[in-house]
Amino acid sequence: MKSFDHSDLADFLNDPSFRAWVRGHATPDEADWWAQYAAQHSAKAVLLWQARETLLGLEQATFPANPDRVNMAIDSIMAATEPTLSRPGLAPATWRFGWAVTATVLICLLAGWGWHLNQQRPVTIYKQLVAHATVPMQEVVNDGSKTRLVLLADGSSVVLQPNSRISYPANFTAHRNREVYLTGEAFFEVAKNPHRPFLVYADKVITKVLGTSFTVRATAKEGVDVVVKTGRVSVFTRDDGQRTDKVASLQLKGLVLAPNQQVRFDRADNHLTRSLVESPARLDMVIQRPVFEFNNTPVSTVFAALTNAYGIEIIYDADMMKNCYLTASLDDEPLFEKLTMICRTLDAQYEQMDGKLIISSKGCP
Repeated sequence: MKSFDHSDLADFLNDPSFRAWVRGHATPDEADWWAQYAAQHSAKAVLLWQARETLLGLEQATFPANPDRVNMAIDSIMAATEPTLSRPGLAPATWRFGWAVTATVLICLLAGWGWHLNQQRPVTIYKQLVAHATVPMQEVVNDGSKTRLVLLADGSSVVLQPNSRISYPANFTAHRNREVYLTGEAFFEVAKNPHRPFLVYADKVITKVLGTSFTVRATAKEGVDVVVKTGRVSVFTRDDGQRTDKVASLQLKGLVLAPNQQVRFDRADNHLTRSLVESPARLDMVIQRPVFEFNNTPVSTVFAALTNAYGIEIIYDADMMKNCYLTASLDDEPLFEKLTMICRTLDAQYEQMDGKLIISSKGCP
């Protein structure tokens, strides 16, 4: 069916027919040919087995393999196994052990390359996004050890963290939307303009606001985080089938976050997960700062006060807890400590779910 003069590992790995056979994509004729090859060419059976295991190892990798690194790894394996392969009559267990050692070297080398790619990935995507921007961009790079303040033409401000960079237009008049590109971490305070949405592109995540404050982290970790301080934020991905509509709309569509909520984009499963921040903070109350002094106060009033102060929805069975009252002073405690004390007093429990707080109770006598 085909001519064959493979003499080393690279010959097998560079053969499209061999790769298709190992992957299970070969034609029936190719599959038959390779199935018979090992039996008819016993002198190269060991080399064939090594090539197959190498290719399978590469196929299982979750990162793109750099060709130069792969070739270096192949050369290293060939150098390490050549003395073993040249010794006739060597026991199978011996050459299998030698191959296992060199295969481990290959996996470690490729894993190191994958780690390097993972570290560079957010920056690479950032550069690609900026290169495809439809208006000229100017860039600020923070390569120092302190935060850097960036003022935008619309009155918005950005606190850029070290090892971060942001690209933005000199003004936002060319498009209806205000669009910026980020890699690293930054805190945004966006000037309110309901007719001109503000969008932050970071890795595969798009954050859209009309005017609020929030943090975006697109670093060389496992994902992207968006944390809301005030206002409401919409988050969706560049792969979203409704992305065009969500970008163009003057409404917030997608996964909408409220204050003290955050979302994590996991690169591994391409999924957005909403939750509460680790330490919810009170919202800025310009007119009146809330005081959590309760004296035989209905639990409905208690939960309403917490919701108003932290912007977090609290779900509970109002009928079940209609006879529950609270007497307590909770002014200085963090939110979760407040909830722990309330639930302990009322013999209830709380849990977080999708950025909300769920209260479970059997009621009060």
